[in-house]
Amino acid sequence: MPNFICFAQIILCVLLTFILVGGYPRGAPVNSCGDPTPIHQTRLNATHIGIFYPQPMETSRYTIETNLRQYQNIPGSRVRVTLRANNGDYFRGFFVQATRDRFPLEAINRPAYGTFRPVDAQSQPRGCRAAVGRVGGITHTNNADKTSVSFDWFPPAGCNLGTVQFVATVVKQYNEYWVDVRSPNVTGAGFQGQRGILCRLYNDPYNTQIQRQVMNLLPTING
Repeated sequence: MPNFICFAQIILCVLLTFILVGGYPRGAPVNSCGDPTPIHQTRLNATHIGIFYPQPMETSRYTIETNLRQYQNIPGSRVRVTLRANNGDYFRGFFVQATRDRFPLEAINRPAYGTFRPVDAQSQPRGCRAAVGRVGGITHTNNADKTSVSFDWFPPAGCNLGTVQFVATVVKQYNEYWVDVRSPNVTGAGFQGQRGILCRLYNDPYNTQIQRQVMNLLPTING
């Protein structure tokens, strides 16, 4: 009997390890921009499923760093962004996007800004429903332990987005993750005059008045 119990414990540990590093080992799903909170569940019994909720932010051991505190009104302007774990810690999954500073993460009209590009094989871009540009977020490619990961963010050319923050969901294991890890503010520099209509739409993509103005201009632009 003791040998059977020991064997059962080993099997249980293997199963738990599989569950904890499961979820989305090859990156966050395509709909993560609108709601970056993972839905991590566990079966409690034959009829009930429990949900693992995010950890309190005061327990977060992760930071987002940027090499610049300003993005420039010049072609090819970019900001190097690094998600980093505290010394002795790690993470396995992540999803990062740029949005307006202090904008509530749960707001349905929260914009996603700019284009992310990986600098190595640890990350991959994700399209965002709120992004007027091509790409609006970036996520992991595997569930290996990571202490840091870096990628580049490119603002839309000639468009002053105002003050931007990079916001991350960070997953250490299936039942342990943090939502709304934020970077210091990054502001625009070198912009003059008022925003053009397309830039205004980029900055506020859910504004129905701006949407109508753009739609009215489309025949002239296409003509």
